[in-house]
Amino acid sequence: MQKLKIAIIFGGTNTEHEVSLVSTKAVINNLD
Repeated sequence: MQKLKIAIIFGGTNTEHEVSLVSTKAVINNLD
């Protein structure tokens, strides 16, 4: 099976910036 190429958009300038970074790291770590 061919692997998919995906883009993950994250960050931002509001108060949830750090939460976005943590969530993105979790997603990246769980992708195969």
